[in-house]
Amino acid sequence: MKNNLLWDIKRFYPKEFMAGKEALNIIKQQFGIQLPEDEADFITMHIVETQMNQTIDDLDGLTQFIQKVIQILKYTCHQEIDEHSAYYYRFVTYLRYLAQRIFSNQISIEKSDSSMLEIIKLQYPDAYQAAEKVLNFIQNEYNCRLASDELIYLTIHIEKLIRHTNTD
Repeated sequence: MKNNLLWDIKRFYPKEFMAGKEALNIIKQQFGIQLPEDEADFITMHIVETQMNQTIDDLDGLTQFIQKVIQILKYTCHQEIDEHSAYYYRFVTYLRYLAQRIFSNQISIEKSDSSMLEIIKLQYPDAYQAAEKVLNFIQNEYNCRLASDELIYLTIHIEKLIRHTNTD
């Protein structure tokens, strides 16, 4: 069975994917059967599912959530993003946990310190604009209201991604 998300699974869950590939090596050593790489992807999905306590259907939704947010960023920032950087990995990790909170309806809508939001907005205007677009997309697509703290977190992560990509 072919998994159409293989490339994204490799990209979003690299450590878990390496564990899935190691499982294929163990199967080959123990049973003499070489399974296709797609099987490592399915093993990866089960590992991530266990880590995040979600179902496979939610994992598909989670992966699509991350894909869409990354596309919005690329379009809004008018640049590619270094998908091999630590900043990218941290951003995807943040998105995974944000998506988990959204999918499980555990979103906080508390107001944040508005002075901090203003400082972030002034300090990082391009990243803030991109973060607003991402936040609007999430709220519209997933019919949820997010705390303004998420705008702060998104802005900081996006700024680090943009700065890192522009300096390399």
